Amino acid sequence: MPIWTVQGTDGGDEQVEAGLLATESGALVALSEDGLLTRAWAPGQWRTVRQVSGVGTRAPGRADDEDPVLVGLPRR
Repeated sequence: MPIWTVQGTDGGDEQVEAGLLATESGALVALSEDGLLTRAWAPGQWRTVRQVSGVGTRAPGRADDEDPVLVGLPRR
């Protein structure tokens, strides 16, 4: 299962193992491969998400310092 790094608004990083990450109304949720909720972040409590490892997570020749997969924008 892929491992993701989620950067919080405090600047700290948290790693979570999840088959899928999704956003809804600014919230971020991590789901297992079975579709079970494993972790959630409230709107405004996360900033970026990057995939760290797992089978087939990166195309050949892609650098580890590429842009984030997801970026959370502050609500207006």
